[in-house]
Amino acid sequence: MIKVLVFRLWGDYGHFKKFYTTTSPLTFEFPPPVTVFGIISAIIGLDKDSYLEEFQDASKYSVAICIEKPVKKVRWTQNLIDTKRHFWKIHNRTQIRTEFLKDPGFKIYFSHHDPKIYDALKGKLMAHKSHYSISLGLSELLADFEFLGEQAIISSTTDKWYKIQSVIPCSALLDDQSIEFESGREIFKINYPVEMMPDRVVSRREDVIFERMGLPVACKVKQVSVTEKGDEIVFF
Repeated sequence: MIKVLVFRLWGDYGHFKKFYTTTSPLTFEFPPPVTVFGIISAIIGLDKDSYLEEFQDASKYSVAICIEKPVKKVRWTQNLIDTKRHFWKIHNRTQIRTEFLKDPGFKIYFSHHDPKIYDALKGKLMAHKSHYSISLGLSELLADFEFLGEQAIISSTTDKWYKIQSVIPCSALLDDQSIEFESGREIFKINYPVEMMPDRVVSRREDVIFERMGLPVACKVKQVSVTEKGDEIVFF
């Protein structure tokens, strides 16, 4: 049994750029784990050039991500201006059509073996304070958070069917027949960056399954974690 911190994260807009997009940036449907690490580090005040060193050993932390609001996307054209020489006489402009999440909302479950990180985050969440401003991908897309409490997690390994409320790494599935495609569900599989080196080179990617409306997905997983409130989740 471990303790995890549970908090809600939301904003008006979000943009988590997909790695394979070029001139027209597209966004992931939820923040990748490496982005969540950045948000947590901003809350507790870790240095932006070194915070990833705290998230190199996957055995020392646990993170699960739930989609709480339906995934909605909008696109609009950004007018990028050239300010290298001066700001008051602008001649060069570049228009780029960019995709954003509209009214995104997520629930994060997080634990870390280092008490300095865990306790620092718990204190900041309880006080509703952050060392740096947090955002949903881009600095202009400011975010807010709400502490939902500290909960005990019980993990078990069975071949039962569960209603998983978090996004599901494909490596966590029991086998290729472990997902039940229920009526009314919109289930997607997208490749996400999961781990990143301190020099910001992605060291591991993984296919992740999620339901676009935030509904639970019936599946069999190698290890399920159940919270005090009965939420069935899977950690990365």
